[in-house]
Amino acid sequence: MKITDVSPIPVTLKSAREPMSLSFVRIETDNGLVGYGEACDSYGATYAGVIGEIITQAFAPMLVGHDLVAVEPVVERLRLSTRRRLGDHGVAGQALSSIEIALWDLVAQAAGRSVSEQLGQVRDRVNIYASSTFLDEGPAQFHADLLAPLLERGVRYAKVRVGPEWQKDLRTLTELRGLLPDDLELMIDGSDTFTLATAMQVAERLGDLNIRWFEEPIPQANRAAIAALSAKSAVPIAYGEHLYGREDALAALAEDGVSVLQPDASTSGGIAEARAMAGLATYYGARVVPHTCAGPVALAANLALAASVRTISLLEYPFFLAPAWDALGASEQFGIEAIRDGSLAVPSGPGLGFRLADDVAAQFPYQLPGARVVGTVAGVLDRFVGDR
Repeated sequence: MKITDVSPIPVTLKSAREPMSLSFVRIETDNGLVGYGEACDSYGATYAGVIGEIITQAFAPMLVGHDLVAVEPVVERLRLSTRRRLGDHGVAGQALSSIEIALWDLVAQAAGRSVSEQLGQVRDRVNIYASSTFLDEGPAQFHADLLAPLLERGVRYAKVRVGPEWQKDLRTLTELRGLLPDDLELMIDGSDTFTLATAMQVAERLGDLNIRWFEEPIPQANRAAIAALSAKSAVPIAYGEHLYGREDALAALAEDGVSVLQPDASTSGGIAEARAMAGLATYYGARVVPHTCAGPVALAANLALAASVRTISLLEYPFFLAPAWDALGASEQFGIEAIRDGSLAVPSGPGLGFRLADDVAAQFPYQLPGARVVGTVAGVLDRFVGDR
């Protein structure tokens, strides 16, 4: 089949928390098949229009008119053609991820299989962990109530987020731990916030609470600090949603001492690259738990990833995005009501097993972010610039 059109689809959805933008891509072929991909910048895609311009200006001209037989050679050609100018990190890597996912969607559809079957499916359901919000958004009972609907559906893993006012957050966390089932595995996300000294203090307290991992406690560029923390932390240290490809994963595992790796197919270069990252993690004895925090296409791609790698048994589930998935027509597949015994079914339809509506761009027109800072209720920038 020959690629005939590559179109980015940036959209913005309203939610109870804040407007949220998502970055999709649609690839058409001469046999009538249509594939969808999605890029994620760790929380949706704030600058979805920028990602779209990279797709339009850099990748689309190299795709239109070319035959598609296998995914990896096409993606490698795109990467090699742009890495010295655009690079393969940041928005360029995210844009390439969305292209790669759409190509897998097409190749699997052409074969009459799901993407997970095309890759080599090893499970038909994936356990999920409830990825919740910042502890400073309410008292312990507020957070217990947020998690309750998922626990009722058999979820036994959850994550909450600690911020700059970490002393108060840890008091809330201690109380919350007492409100949750003893067998619930609880994780903490630090959102790239802390200095090394504070991260050490927080990690020690987390060890006392039997927290299973401390995610992104220190800005990822502070490599020496992460290595120092990993060497002494009372809990495993997790990174991944800002890792772009196997080289980044190798550095995180071998040099930074990361023991929980969190690749995201919609960020790290695509499904195949995330699978390669998972393979490296196995060599280092690290746990692999993919990140996902975007729209339903990214979730479907990461479910295919998890379903095709034997060492992945858990996937992030940002349940506060369920209204956005519902608006995009994915509630039946991916909404909270779809969770059974703490797991989601891997899509079994051809390709990714999920398709966007043709008029999605008209339904949800893209809005420039302006000064909006996403990922928080108040949109305050200082949440991400250091501890108190």
